[in-house]
Amino acid sequence: MVIIVVYSIIIFIACTLGALVGIGGGIIIKPLLDFIGYHSVEVVGFISTCAMLAMSISSLTEHIITKTEVNKKTAGLVSLGGAIGGVIGNKIFYSALERFNSGTVKGVQAVIIIAFIIFVIIYVNQKNIKSLKITNSFAIIATGLVLSLISVFLGIGGGPINTAFLVLLFSFNVKESAVYSVAIIFCSRLTQLITIFIDNRFEPYKEYLPVIIACVIVAVAGGLIGSRLNKKLSNKFITTVFSVVLGLVGIINIYNAVVGFLV
Repeated sequence: MVIIVVYSIIIFIACTLGALVGIGGGIIIKPLLDFIGYHSVEVVGFISTCAMLAMSISSLTEHIITKTEVNKKTAGLVSLGGAIGGVIGNKIFYSALERFNSGTVKGVQAVIIIAFIIFVIIYVNQKNIKSLKITNSFAIIATGLVLSLISVFLGIGGGPINTAFLVLLFSFNVKESAVYSVAIIFCSRLTQLITIFIDNRFEPYKEYLPVIIACVIVAVAGGLIGSRLNKKLSNKFITTVFSVVLGLVGIINIYNAVVGFLV
């Protein structure tokens, strides 16, 4: 019961922040649950995936209801790439678990996350960001695919990585990128869960259903609140929150990397 309360608090805060700045929440959830160390890297990844799917559904629903302006072509194509990447990333993750122990996988995930966090914080805080304006359909699909693959393997929502590269490749600001980022998260998480069911990997997670259900409920609430705040707050404020949160998560990941490789 205690662990359900702790997880619920973490996921609610993470999903609120995730929907607010487009970081997905998983970048916060995964490291914190690894830090607590109550469940294995595989179970933590599954809980994070369920929470991210729930958060993305509630967040996208809010954007649809309030008619958030988006480029439909770009949104559709990056989502398609995200769906494909979700399948591939899931395959790579389970292949890694079969070849290496969970501590090593967790350590590698933490190191990669740290590297991306450093890049993202530096990039989004540049005053004169040089960016592209990609319009080629295949390039847009490839962007969604690669971003999704990376995030699924790492067990995170992938939001900060998505946001930085969406800014870089499509000339969005951080606030605009949040909507497209959440779309990628939704498609990648949906296809990831479908793949888990098809591969008959769901059985080990059945005993964690009470935790998962609680986490899904608070993730939905956080997604709705964060999406509404996204519309009310300035891009400057959102960018500041984005950087502070990622900095704190980076510190936690350093600890997780050290512990993971020592196991």
